[in-house]
Amino acid sequence: MPDPLPLPRHVVADGHDFVKYEALGNDYLVIAPAAGQVAPTPENIRLICDRHYGPGADGILYGPLPEEHGFGLRTFNSDGTECEKSGNGLRIFGRYLHDHGWTGEPEFTVRTLAGPVTVQLVDPAPGPEAPDAASPGSGHTGDGAPVRVSMGRASLDSELIGATGPRREMLRETLAAADREWTATCVFLGNPHCVLPLDGTEVTEELARRLGPALAGHARFPGRINVQLMEVRAADRIRIEAYERGAGYTLASGSSACAAAVAAHALGLTGPEVTVEMPGGHLAVGISDGEVTLTGPVRPVVAGRWAPAFRRRLAS
Repeated sequence: MPDPLPLPRHVVADGHDFVKYEALGNDYLVIAPAAGQVAPTPENIRLICDRHYGPGADGILYGPLPEEHGFGLRTFNSDGTECEKSGNGLRIFGRYLHDHGWTGEPEFTVRTLAGPVTVQLVDPAPGPEAPDAASPGSGHTGDGAPVRVSMGRASLDSELIGATGPRREMLRETLAAADREWTATCVFLGNPHCVLPLDGTEVTEELARRLGPALAGHARFPGRINVQLMEVRAADRIRIEAYERGAGYTLASGSSACAAAVAAHALGLTGPEVTVEMPGGHLAVGISDGEVTLTGPVRPVVAGRWAPAFRRRLAS
């Protein structure tokens, strides 16, 4: 792994080991490699994300890592697995980079396992030179301000999605799970998604928690898949419940919102601009020539340091 980027001066002074943000209830800890001094092993990730024995989070954003252009990012699920990219995670990371002085630009590039992503601060607040601006929860920078990310080009190609069987467009695919057959449209957006259009009465947390594991680990998807239950409410509005393959049921997921919007548009149920409703709140998704953008709020929660006893528990 390359040497970490040096910390901005004020981050060194603050002495933070991690910073926590949430995007519609989807929460991540950002750990700068130069500050956290914690190796991103599966064991460490699971302990840190544990809501009883650690700070607790849906995942870890490990960065920034050095890149020739922009910033490198590794994203980890709460189960310790590494994922290609996360829509909400990218938006959180972009806000963190601005809030904590890594960049003063309103638009920049973040490189993920799935490739480069453009991050845009829609209404950037004052940078760390402003009084208290770098302090999460201060009411200044990052306090709910929207962040937009380019999620890349969507595809329904079964080979990219990682599905078994002949190569095909995974539109209206039949899947058997939980003693029933379901009709799904599958989408690749750097990571794979399985979207089920349903009647609104079926789009519930209870069904997402019950059906999600069965579809996420379905034999048709050897690498596992993220699952979204979707209700189309209007040509410009959908509602989803999401189950992530590495984090389980979640209040909101940016990648899931994008995948559901792409599926609804591919099925002719919505236009290219939609609002996606989730239990945690709403996100805006735009589709243009197959390219997908995601916009929504990000809020800081807390910055902290590892207690000495907790640090000793983290494997080096």
